[in-house]
Amino acid sequence: MGSTTVALPAELPSTLEAPVNALWYRARFPLHAPRAESLRRAASLDALDRGGANDTLDARDLDIGSPATRGTPRFLGVYSPEGMLATLRAHGLLEALAAHGLTDVRVAFDLDDPFEHTLRLYDRDPSRRIGEMTASRRRVETLGPVRFEAGAEVISIAWLAIEDPDATATPALPGQHRPGLGLVRRVIDMALAGAAHMGFAAVLAVPAHYHLAWMYHPWFRGLDPRDEGALLAMRRATAGRSRLDASWAIARGELSRDGAPFQWNAPLLCAPIAPALRAWMTSWDYALAATAASPRRFALTGPR
Repeated sequence: MGSTTVALPAELPSTLEAPVNALWYRARFPLHAPRAESLRRAASLDALDRGGANDTLDARDLDIGSPATRGTPRFLGVYSPEGMLATLRAHGLLEALAAHGLTDVRVAFDLDDPFEHTLRLYDRDPSRRIGEMTASRRRVETLGPVRFEAGAEVISIAWLAIEDPDATATPALPGQHRPGLGLVRRVIDMALAGAAHMGFAAVLAVPAHYHLAWMYHPWFRGLDPRDEGALLAMRRATAGRSRLDASWAIARGELSRDGAPFQWNAPLLCAPIAPALRAWMTSWDYALAATAASPRRFALTGPR
């Protein structure tokens, strides 16, 4: 029998375009969960997660519905400096830092603000900054269309930076004083595993720059599907550039939307942990809404 050639239409019928786009989105960007090994390591840290070896958990600490960050000596009411180092060690991050020659890692907290805490990681001296995270925890009743029982809490990351204190030559990304260490995604995976183990409903993030949105993206999505669609559209508009060049172009105001100058307005991203929230953010309805918003007309206006 002879072969049959089927000619495909140059453009999809409008009735098929939306479901095909949603199908592509779900296949191209599957929503990751923390690795099983990271979850196992988080579960092994019960005695160290919050207080460290000399200040272990009690029943009050385990109640994440309590206003734990007020007047606490711990980061987010969870980690002492010793407990944070123990967590980094358990997840292999101290070993990874040692491979970069950073062998005297220390932790400092800024807990003056009762609602937002800052963690700093440095090598020997505070001037040799390795990482910094500013975060808060708060109770939520709803996220998107999902309603939670009383007492549900989330962690919200306002700022995250990781850099090599010894780097000099390689170009840095916006917001960095020095280039990074290639460890951001391992840190995010560790943080999500800990949050899941302790029963938080989600981890939220507000990426200060475009490249951070995509570093978060394997685990996070725009809580509003329209923000997810805008990220997809920006990704298409900057497809010919490296992530570094694209992020700098957007930071310099070289991206336009519908012909008007576009200024980065950080979207609220969400890494869902609660099953109902994860089910919505991986649903067909979410994918349809995100891809429907993605044709926003972004274009680079600066030099390539």
